[in-house]
Amino acid sequence: MEHINDTLYYDGSFNGFLCLLYEVQVKNLKPVSIFKKEESQEVLFLDSAYIPTQLKKARLVWNSMRSKNYGALKQLYFAFLSEEKNIENKLVEFYGHFIRNEVVTNQKIKLETTLYIEQLATMVEREKWATERRLSLDPCGENSSICAIQPKYNILPLISKFFRTRYKEQEWVIYDSLRGYGLHHKNGTLTFNLAPPKQLEPFLTKMTGGTPRPNPFLTSNSTAPVAAKKRSHTSQRIQAVA
Repeated sequence: MEHINDTLYYDGSFNGFLCLLYEVQVKNLKPVSIFKKEESQEVLFLDSAYIPTQLKKARLVWNSMRSKNYGALKQLYFAFLSEEKNIENKLVEFYGHFIRNEVVTNQKIKLETTLYIEQLATMVEREKWATERRLSLDPCGENSSICAIQPKYNILPLISKFFRTRYKEQEWVIYDSLRGYGLHHKNGTLTFNLAPPKQLEPFLTKMTGGTPRPNPFLTSNSTAPVAAKKRSHTSQRIQAVA
């Protein structure tokens, strides 16, 4: 028996979205709309339900997908990081088609959804590869390297492994100035930081229209033009299941 719920909303993190998939599967929900918690004020008048993030449920979905179809899991994760509008609804459809073997009467819709997610995931992966090739982390100052990027997609979680492995002996920061958070690696430990390093402030001002002098502590290659409108992000949005 299907349960229609007009609106579901969650905290915006990938773990939170996996929990939403868990509830959709277990309760056989058919959400019409899906929103992030930060957008919930806009939909309070609807029949809405908040899906809390519970790591146990998130791991269940992650491990289940990984064992059944790792390629589909990768596509789902990469497409989620694209942050495309209404991507959650498409991913719920994708999850149903490929993981739950959902019976679909309209095969055209199934193929369109699959192709859309595959193409989106491919574009995110291409930007990941391009950033890894283009970004230069040269020792600077006291064996540290700091850079700022403005990628089209939210790729910091994807490039973290590459730089953590390649520059494991260095301290470095890669800061996404469009989303307002960065990766900080030091002594083998990688953390996500919301506050930009002080050394980046002149460059970030320049990125947003100021004209400060170049910062000598910066080694950077910007990977995308500035977006017309900066999107809002929090540390919860960048978490993934380990």
